[in-house]
Amino acid sequence: MPKTCPSCNGKNIAKIFYGYPADMDWYLKSIKTKKIVGGGCCVTNHDPKWQCTECYHRWR
Repeated sequence: MPKTCPSCNGKNIAKIFYGYPADMDWYLKSIKTKKIVGGGCCVTNHDPKWQCTECYHRWR
């Protein structure tokens, strides 16, 4: 996991979760604590993996 955002140097980085979660309680709790962010259900080989929760920049 990256330690800082390449855009703003923020330290709050979340993994982008793609697809439909099997455990909705875990999913909502993880979003609330900013461990993950929702990425949608359409997945390609070029999707970003990380998002800064301060400036919302996404990168691979």
